[in-house]
Amino acid sequence: MDLALADGRSGAPRRSGRTVVGMDIDAALALVSTAAGSVATAAGQHAWDALLSVVRRVTGRGAGSLDDGPVDPADEGQVQALTGRIAERARTDAVFADALLGWAADHRRALTAVTGDTHNSIAGGAVTNGPVVQLRDVHGDVTFGQAP
Repeated sequence: MDLALADGRSGAPRRSGRTVVGMDIDAALALVSTAAGSVATAAGQHAWDALLSVVRRVTGRGAGSLDDGPVDPADEGQVQALTGRIAERARTDAVFADALLGWAADHRRALTAVTGDTHNSIAGGAVTNGPVVQLRDVHGDVTFGQAP
C-alpha cells in the first residue's frame, strides 16, 4: 500500500518493525466501529480508550488534530465522523497509519471475540482429498495453487 506523504512523495508506511499480517487500513477502520459498538464490555472500552489515546498522541490537540472534542461511541454519526477523519489522516500520514495498524493489531482479537467466535471442524467421517482451509474473517486474498 503506497501513501501520498505530506511532502508529495509516496511510499509504503513504516511499521516500526511491527508485522501486521492480513491487516490494512480498511480493516483497521472497520475495527473503529467495532470498538465503538463494544464499549459495554471491558475489552471494547479498553480498545476505544486506546484508540482515542493513539489519535491524541499522534495528532495532538488543536489545529490539525483529529480531536474535535469528546466522541460518544453510542452516537453513530459521531463515530462515522471520527472514522472519516481517521481514514483521511491514515491515508496521508505514514506515522499515523503505523499507529492505527498497531492499535488494530493489538485489539483485533479482543474485538472480534466480542462480536462472535468461529469454530471450524471436520468431523463425522468426512474424507478430504486435498488441502482444507477454514477461516473466519478474511482481509485479503486467499489463493490456491500457483498464480496464472
